[in-house]
Amino acid sequence: MLLMLAFGLVTFAVAIYAVFEARILLGFWHKARHGRAGQILPKPKKKRTNKPAPDVTVQLPIYNEGAVALDLIRAVSRLDYPRDRLHIQVLDDSTDGTSALIAPEVNRLAKLGLDIAHMCRDDREGWKAGALAAGLAVSDSEFVAMFDADFLPPPNYLRSVLVEGSAFDDPQVAFIQGRWTYSNERQNLLTRAQAILLDRHFVIQKPFQMAGERTILFNGSAGIWRRAAIDSVGGWSADTLCEDMDLSYRCALKGWIGTYEESLVCPSEIPASLFAFKLQQRRWAKGSAQCVRKLAVDIIRSKQLRHRWDDLYAALGYVLHPLLLSYTLLWPWVVLDEGVWAVTFAGQMSLTAANLIGILGFALTSLISRRGAGFRSLRDIGFALMLGASLMINNTFAFIVGCFERASVFERTPKQGKARRPSRAGFTVAKWCVTFELAFSTYLLGLAWYMIGKGFYAEAVPCVALGFGMAGAVLYQYFELPAASERAPLRRSIPARVRLALRRNTAE
Repeated sequence: MLLMLAFGLVTFAVAIYAVFEARILLGFWHKARHGRAGQILPKPKKKRTNKPAPDVTVQLPIYNEGAVALDLIRAVSRLDYPRDRLHIQVLDDSTDGTSALIAPEVNRLAKLGLDIAHMCRDDREGWKAGALAAGLAVSDSEFVAMFDADFLPPPNYLRSVLVEGSAFDDPQVAFIQGRWTYSNERQNLLTRAQAILLDRHFVIQKPFQMAGERTILFNGSAGIWRRAAIDSVGGWSADTLCEDMDLSYRCALKGWIGTYEESLVCPSEIPASLFAFKLQQRRWAKGSAQCVRKLAVDIIRSKQLRHRWDDLYAALGYVLHPLLLSYTLLWPWVVLDEGVWAVTFAGQMSLTAANLIGILGFALTSLISRRGAGFRSLRDIGFALMLGASLMINNTFAFIVGCFERASVFERTPKQGKARRPSRAGFTVAKWCVTFELAFSTYLLGLAWYMIGKGFYAEAVPCVALGFGMAGAVLYQYFELPAASERAPLRRSIPARVRLALRRNTAE
């Protein structure tokens, strides 16, 4: 009885998830397409060129990212914006020698007349949020733009928004979020699958939210903030790992509006290694859970938010993985127990609906992003689904910890830059996670074999698919593991470009 009750609750939660996802797809298609003169994506607002350029500070938070930091600084130095109105802050918390690499470049740009400051702190108090807050403490600009180390803003990024654009003419607009693109999307199967996962957010979900006046979340990079909005809610807060989500909701609860400009494109790098990807996902899952713990009650009670349940669902995105893990653990025993037929059937239908909606969403994303519908796109969509499923243990653990943990360490995602291979430095994915994934895949395949032996052929399919998918992910990770000789010396944790710069500086 308890088994059926637990499975029934999980089935109900999966059904709710499927309903919300279906609403996003249908709402996007109806409002974001037909509601905008047949355009699938929002049309860029008409530009104006007669506004004076406001004062803007560009913040570049960096931590041990020598592989990409120089490219970012040089890209920002090429921004087409009046020099007397542009201020750049390199917020450098590095401890591995990256500071020595970028200092000469910052000095060179300063001598050329660029207002650029290299700001280093004695500690990493507050992590990224602390670095951003420290930069704001010495800035009085009206607007603040932010770019993570692996982003390359095009020259017209600021001008198109602050001078030619009209979004900030509305005094209630707190920030503008641009669309991420991916400079290394075609590097391997993993990067192509991630591009589909991320584009579902930028191509489907955000236009749907814009069309229905739902809360738009800042994604932490490639965006421009109105300084007054940040100050009005007490500034950046470091009590979650998703400081961007936290600030977005706190501003929305105060009546501020976030907006999304699909035409405001900024290239970025996505993890080319499964270890780096899982590290990033673990941080996002834990941070979103911390935001839910902190703000869920305020969101539900808010009178400012017009779509409170949609806004809460956006914060609960990572709850899918605990649900999927619970379903997978319970499903074989529910089938073998031969309990209430209606509950078993409802479980099958809920999971099938969720999978079909996921496939449809990724297919629509692929078509809109002009990736086509050929064999490669279908293969990438299939891998994206399996990739999401393989994160069950990694993200479930992170989400549960985030629901209870208040103090967390901000672990940066390793960057590759122009290196031929993904960097192996900085991988901190716990060995226990890989061990649990291997044990869980063995458990699923063993149960599938037993179910097939009992004649439950169709019911064994989810266990077979997830078991082989997770086993494949474990093998993929095994071949990515750094050898012991690569992990031991401290100098190996410093990217080659940084070590070369250090040798040159020492020689000089």
